[in-house]
Amino acid sequence: MKKKLRYMVVDDDATNNMICKFTIKRFDEEAEILIFNEPEEALAFIRENYGKNTEAVPTVLFLDINMPTMTGWEFLDDFAQFEESLKEQFTIYILSSAIEDFIKEKEIYPCIQGFLSKPLKINNLESVKEELSESQVY
Repeated sequence: MKKKLRYMVVDDDATNNMICKFTIKRFDEEAEILIFNEPEEALAFIRENYGKNTEAVPTVLFLDINMPTMTGWEFLDDFAQFEESLKEQFTIYILSSAIEDFIKEKEIYPCIQGFLSKPLKINNLESVKEELSESQVY
């Protein structure tokens, strides 16, 4: 029996969030999808719901970099402060329209599993699922 996955999208772009939700539902109609327009709200949700949760909830987190109140990098700085058992529940992908090389950031933030270009596509999700099944999460 496969584990149910939770998907979390943190992006201030409502159109991108709608595309992500639609694409994830097409890929996995059973998926639980959480959308956050503000990274601070996502961090608060994680703090409240994962910290106290005794059952691990494998979560794929798609994170935008360029947001007005808090960048994706600042989000990751805060995320790094969480307990290891909480962080282990997340597989983080940067989902960005920025066309740049993030090699330096990948070294600074080892929690990043990969980098994807917007918009999210079904083949991106297939690759994510493949990587998760290799790591025994899915």
